[in-house]
This record gives sequence, C-alpha cells and structure tokens, in this order.
Amino acid sequence: MDAPDPMSPSSSSLLTETLPDAPATAAAGGGVSSADAGGGGGGGGGGGGVSSAAAGVSGGAGVPRAPVGVVGADASVLEVEQVGVNDDNGDALGNDNGDDDNASENAEDCDKAADVSRAMLERTSTSLNASVATKGPSSNNAETARDSSSGKGGNAAADGAGGGKLPTGSAASAPSSFLCPISMDIMTDPVMVATGHTYDRCNIERWLFQQNNRTCPVTGLRLRHLELTANFALRNAIQEWAETNGVALPTPRRQPAGPTRSPANILEGHDEIIWAMEVSGKRLFSASADRTVRVWSTESLRCDVVLEEHARPVLSLAMGSGKLFSGSYDCRICAWDLESLRLLACMEGHNDAVRAMVVAGRLLFSGSYDNTCRVWRVDTYACVAKLVGHAGPVRTLVCSGSRVFSGSYDKTVRAWESGTLQCVASLEGHSGAVRALAAGSGMVFSGSDDATVRVWDHDSCTCLRTLEGHEDNVRVLAVDDRHLFSGSWDKTVRVWCLSTLTCLRVLEGHSEAVLALAVCNNRYIVSGSYDTTVRFFSLETFNCEKIGEGHEDAVRVLASSDDGVVYSGSYDGSVGVWQGGQ
Repeated sequence: MDAPDPMSPSSSSLLTETLPDAPATAAAGGGVSSADAGGGGGGGGGGGGVSSAAAGVSGGAGVPRAPVGVVGADASVLEVEQVGVNDDNGDALGNDNGDDDNASENAEDCDKAADVSRAMLERTSTSLNASVATKGPSSNNAETARDSSSGKGGNAAADGAGGGKLPTGSAASAPSSFLCPISMDIMTDPVMVATGHTYDRCNIERWLFQQNNRTCPVTGLRLRHLELTANFALRNAIQEWAETNGVALPTPRRQPAGPTRSPANILEGHDEIIWAMEVSGKRLFSASADRTVRVWSTESLRCDVVLEEHARPVLSLAMGSGKLFSGSYDCRICAWDLESLRLLACMEGHNDAVRAMVVAGRLLFSGSYDNTCRVWRVDTYACVAKLVGHAGPVRTLVCSGSRVFSGSYDKTVRAWESGTLQCVASLEGHSGAVRALAAGSGMVFSGSDDATVRVWDHDSCTCLRTLEGHEDNVRVLAVDDRHLFSGSWDKTVRVWCLSTLTCLRVLEGHSEAVLALAVCNNRYIVSGSYDTTVRFFSLETFNCEKIGEGHEDAVRVLASSDDGVVYSGSYDGSVGVWQGGQ
C-alpha cells in the first residue's frame, strides 16, 4: 500500500481489518436460453446467466454453464475510516448523530414511491387550481383552454350561460359540430387529437405546445401522443356550409413554428422501471427492476441478449477494462465480459443495495445503501478496501483525476484518493441529501435536496461557490467543456457557465420534474422528465428544437452515443431511441 496522501488531515488514520481467507466458490445452475423472432428455442453455449432474445423475449431451456467465481467479503479487506472530522453538531462523521431523516430512503423503491406520490400530488394540485366550482371537469378543461385562447384568466362564467363563451355573428347560426370547443368560433383548419376530439389547429397548438398541456381540453384525459390529424371531412363540410350560407371564412391561423415533435422507436422488453443505461460500441445495456440487464443492438434495435443473474432489481451499471459491472438490490456486483457477455464473477460484500459504481483505472468503486463504498480490483474481482465514514446511504459517485467523490443522503460529499484509498476530505455545507455529482474543469459539482448546487475545487476540496436559483430538489447534473447543467424537481434545467459560475439560461418546457440529463454530440443538452417526454435544447441558442414522445411514464435515465443517438429509459420499462445529432 502506498504511503498516506500528504493532503490527508493529520487526524486521519487507517483501520485495517484482516479477515480469514475464503476460497472462491463456483456458481452452479442458471442457463443460457435463446429466442429467435419466432419464439423461444433451446440454446447452447457457455457463459452463465445469459439468455439470448432476438425479439426481446427470453425463452428456451437452460443448459449448464461454466463455473463462475464468487468473490465474498471474507477476503482480506482494507477498511478505511476517517476519524476526528466533526459535523455541525460536533459528532464524529461516520457515527450516528440521531438523525433519522434518511431512514426511509434506504431502499430505491421507497425513493421511487416518494417520486410517484409527489408527482401525483402536483398533478392533483394543478387540476384543482384549474377547476371551476360551477362546472364539471370536462367543461373546466375546455374553459381553461378557452380563457387562455382569449388572453384571459380566471373564471369564464361571465362569458355566457354556464360559464362558456357564446358563439357570435356567423358562428351563432353554424352547427355546433363546426365550432372549436376552445374558442367557440367556426373552425377553419380542424384537426383531431389522440382522443378523437376535433379542434381548430391554432387553438389546440397553443394549448399543447405553448402552454405545455398534455390533456384533451374537452375530456381532461391525458393524451397518449401529441400528433394532430387533419379532419378533412369536417373541413369540407364547413366549407360547403359556408358557401351555401354566404359566410366568409377567415384565413386559417397558424401558430409560430415550435419544436419538432419527434417520433420514437420504443423498445419493449423490460417488465419494470429502467434504473441505468450504458452505451458501448454497437450495444446498449439497460438495467431494470425486473432483475435483468438487457443487451440491445443499436443497429437492429432488437434485444440480442438478456443477462440474468441478479435476484433483485438492478440499480447501477459501469464499464471498464473490457467489462460490464452490474450492481443490484441483492447486494452483489456481477462482472460480465463486454464482448462475449459471459458472466465472469459475482462480487459480494455489501450489506445493502449497490446504488452507484465508477471505474477508476484498475479499480471499481461501488457505493451502497449500507453507508459504505467498496473498492474492487477489476482483474481479480477481489475487494481491496471498505471505505467507511458516511452516516447515510451512498447515492452517487464520480471520478475526477486521481480521486473518487461519493455523495450521500447524510448531506456530505467525501473525497477518496484512489492511490492510497484514504478519505482526504469531507465536503460539508448542503442541508439536504446529495443525489447528484459531476466533475469537470478541475471542479466537482454536487446537487442536493436543498435546491442548490455546490462547486468544489478538486485539489483543495474547498467550496468555491453555491449556485442558487432552483426552487426545488436538484436531481441530476451534467457537464460539457463549457457548461454545467442542473435538472430539478422545479421542472427546469439551469445552464451555468464553467468559467464564471453564473447562470446563463433557465430552460423551461417540461410540465413535471426533470429526472435525467445527457449531452448529445456537443449539439444538445437533452432532458428527460416525469412528464414522459425527452427535450432537445440547442447548445448554441438554448432553444428547445425537438421533443421526443412515446413513453407512457416518467423518463428516468438517459444515455447518448458518439453518433448522436440518445436512449431513454422509463418507469414503464421501455427504451426510447431518439435521433439527436443528425
């Protein structure tokens, strides 16, 4: 072991715990199954825990696989603990200070449940605010849209009987089916939404694309997609009626061109939420709560292989040294060969879910809900150190230079030297859980439930600035060579200049929380939201140029490839494919 880093606090110490050696055991059972496009068939071949599914369906009979070593916690492990660094209450970090605020977040499904509950409350609040006491839900949605169309707000009861605007002029003698439910004017360019209801194009485009609604104004139902289909039959009927009755129809009004509505390739296969995604060459890897990792061809957009070894939801992925590592709620990490997809080892030692992983050189760092980080050799899969000190679950990891930084629900960030495996600093200042980390330009960024982003100097670990502006939890961070991007529960993405650490722009458009960010081909910052959409903001103008729709539930994770394709993983278990940089 190298000598302790000279930057380590004088009060720090190394605590080495030597445990009895335990031989690696062979993993028996499991199988390789294949399924062509027509159905499942028996498959052969080595490598454990792998099932091939060209059509995205796992099937076929299991066959014996090659023995796989299981690396357990009984190997000799260096346990590293930071002592003597006090928190605000004077307690040594790493000891229980009696704060049970994070107890409910020890499980990722609780985290998801909280997200779902919160989103439902926000949706309910929005619906209540839009309601009018004298009308039913369906009429209220139409009235809200009508008020917006006329530039008014509040109750529309004064506009006519029952609170709706009465047709005037030629519209008063027109059949009711010829009138737009939003404006109550004769439609000149009628279009249908996903529910089958027809509106004048200019009014429904304003409702959907300028005011960012995703519901049908008449029914209040959420639209499965935002495609508008021209109703030619109704338009012809309106024109014939107008000619017969001598009514001059106005020229159809078009709204200014908005973002392109991009159709998606939606890949089905997972049965539960997708927690993590990685792209490697012509393969996409998706990890799910259904306990599997699916391997997709980025060329055919078909699922080629299903990696099945974990007993509980798979929460994290990492790649390095030609290997894929998957971390699970079953407390284990599985190592897979990136080419053959053969299971190489199962690494055991954590006592709770493995929520984050990062590869630093020849070492794999894993962060767990058991409040610890572990360090593993990527060649032998042996655990060489257990890093203790956090007083809450470790939620996120990032590698910056020779250091790995860990963010925790205990509201702190810790810096670990990858050479000595010592904690060189505890970064304190957040008043809420740290959920996101990013690094770039010699700085480390931490996003917290306290609605702020803190900027830390990589070398001195001092706080350079606290970035304020978000009105709710900061859930995700991303960086490019010029900017830091932060996504929040306040439904916005903020763009910060790396050189001045000032906010350049607030990107709006999402109607619910922003959960995922990715930089695409240095052309777009891409955001995924609880509102089920993916938005592409230009890095030059910061205007939203594309909106991807197709998921039926929240977009939880994003990944981008070198050829400008963005992949999204959703709570509905589907994978979205979006052409971003072409």
